[in-house]
Amino acid sequence: MANASAYDLPLSSNARSGRNAFMQPSFDISLADKYFHITAGGSEHPVFSIPAAQLLLPDTMDELLRRGRDMLNGLSLDIAVSFLGLAFFGIPAAVHTFMWQYDHILDLSLDNLTVQLEVHNDHAHLVLKIDEVRWKKLPEAERDEAIVAELTGLFRHTVNPVIEAAAARAGLKPDLVWNQFGARMVSVKDFIAQHAPTESLKEKYMHDLGLLHGLDADVFNRRKNPYEHNARYVESMYKPEEKVIIRSSCCMWYRRENGVKCYTCPNLSESQREEMKCEIRKKREHSA
Repeated sequence: MANASAYDLPLSSNARSGRNAFMQPSFDISLADKYFHITAGGSEHPVFSIPAAQLLLPDTMDELLRRGRDMLNGLSLDIAVSFLGLAFFGIPAAVHTFMWQYDHILDLSLDNLTVQLEVHNDHAHLVLKIDEVRWKKLPEAERDEAIVAELTGLFRHTVNPVIEAAAARAGLKPDLVWNQFGARMVSVKDFIAQHAPTESLKEKYMHDLGLLHGLDADVFNRRKNPYEHNARYVESMYKPEEKVIIRSSCCMWYRRENGVKCYTCPNLSESQREEMKCEIRKKREHSA
């Protein structure tokens, strides 16, 4: 990503904080808050907060992973690495979506983010607080090339270093995180395709998504672009008429005290998934 001086003055945000609301024009980034916990306001009561760039320091990464493991009642650091990695999935997903929606680039570089942990009664979140909401307009000429350049820089300077640092400190391979990106992005695509206001905007998004899928594998320091994934769907355990996507890799959620695999875990056998579905439906019938 370009440095701060390349970005326009901060534009308003309809996220958790309205502190920039007097500035115009107004771009709504509330979806990034709702779905990715990326917000201008930050967590109201963080139990831990650190500039994102400091995650590249071994001691800081160690502390974050330990805290994440303990907050999640994890059995080891693998669940914390997954927890952090999936938070960073939201960065390119949000930037990519706003490029489609507004033809502007939201600055989510490491130097413009603060990582925060927040705990609720039954769950925890990793929040990415945007220190200064600022945008850069995509050029009309050579738009595709600009998108590819911005995404390439975003991965190489923001996403890759954090994923690789987290995996290394836990003695794991980065694949634990990267392999989850495929199905996650399909879910984002399905959501946008369903909610795109016009067919032409839907086609524009699919075109921009093709640019993400077309990035060379070395952009991610991998042998394969992690977004390339053949999605597989199964019947929802709650609504038989709906389909849910099978994850492209395990999220490690079961690696916690009394943890169980998710219904959409690719490591479940079909008989295990069917048993889980029947059990959930029986419980819902009894409680109705």
